[in-house]
Amino acid sequence: MPGRHSTEQSWRLRDEALAIIPMATQTHSKAARESLRGVEPCYIARGQGCRVWDLDGNEYIDFRNGLGPVSLGHRFPAVEDAIRRQLENGILFGYPSPLEVEVAQQLVEVIPCAESVRFLKTGGEAMAAAIHLARAFTGRDLVLKCGYHGWLQASSGPGVPEAVAATYRDLPWGNPQPYEDAFAREGGRIAAVSVACAYADAEKGRAFYPALRDLTRRHGALLIHDEIVMGFRLAVAGAQEYFGVTPDLAVFAKGISNGAPLACYLGRRDVMESVRRAVISSTFGGDTLSLAAAKAAIGVYRNEDVIGHLWARGRQLHEGMRAAFAEFGAPADVRGLPPCGQLSFRTGDRERDGKLLLRFEAEILRRGVMIYRVMYPNYSHSEADVDEALGRMRAALGAMREDGLFE
Repeated sequence: MPGRHSTEQSWRLRDEALAIIPMATQTHSKAARESLRGVEPCYIARGQGCRVWDLDGNEYIDFRNGLGPVSLGHRFPAVEDAIRRQLENGILFGYPSPLEVEVAQQLVEVIPCAESVRFLKTGGEAMAAAIHLARAFTGRDLVLKCGYHGWLQASSGPGVPEAVAATYRDLPWGNPQPYEDAFAREGGRIAAVSVACAYADAEKGRAFYPALRDLTRRHGALLIHDEIVMGFRLAVAGAQEYFGVTPDLAVFAKGISNGAPLACYLGRRDVMESVRRAVISSTFGGDTLSLAAAKAAIGVYRNEDVIGHLWARGRQLHEGMRAAFAEFGAPADVRGLPPCGQLSFRTGDRERDGKLLLRFEAEILRRGVMIYRVMYPNYSHSEADVDEALGRMRAALGAMREDGLFE
């Protein structure tokens, strides 16, 4: 059995927060689950490398990593030093900082589609900007959307007017036929196809991305890559580099600055110049601390084999988890590519799968391992760290088998 694991302080603060903060958090995916009360931490107090500590002092090997942005590691020295140095010179001015030019130049050098670059703060905001530009450039309104691009691009549900929903079509990953059909029906209205690479079935992109590239060119629409997750993780330039397909526009965030709030939309110069008439303007787009973090982070990526490390540690994690599942008879698997694999239980009963995943998370949290639906290794995870995490996962699976959960 693991040692005593208490999250009492965390939950006490969370209960207080609910009175003044809906869901007690700004991010839905960070909300603690009532079904894991007393086990799941509600608040993280600090991080270092590949580990974090919650409000109650519990230590975890971290595969959440801020839901993906912390690709180098918590308090990564090169990034932290750059932020400290810039802090001495100021955070925000009434004119641009030279850092805007320096980081844009770095991105033009490492991202195939990047001819022009502009900065914002979040990936969802930058995706909204890219779609706005595509509509302005083409004079068309309709966007074929594949995957989640942030809450600003919600095309259904409460708060989304029917008129807004009518300007999007949500289509599936991996199969170009629905896109062919959509262009055949209303190609003259389609401004762009925006696509985020799927996690579990990422390799379908080998055929899917080229098909979308050909389709959009034939019909005068733009191709937008959502590289928010895959950029600086799957490859430096994300899916466009890994699959060898160059879009017209792309959006990067998360790993670009190792957790500092920064996003960019970039791409063809003629399309990007549309911002002169289709205004996209943000006071905080050029804050110097995030730009300094990005400059340092991109430098690390260019000078060290960060991508190779993420693939190696991800592969070690996936292979180790699969071996443990087989050993304990757990009906589970890890799917997708090593830098961002997705864990799922697969009994054929969706409700049972959800309960098994929740129990697995509870057992590994008690033993000091933190995961998300997608598991994100970072550059600070060593081989020994991953082995340690795998050992704790094996103990968790053993406890679940003892309770007869895999019968």
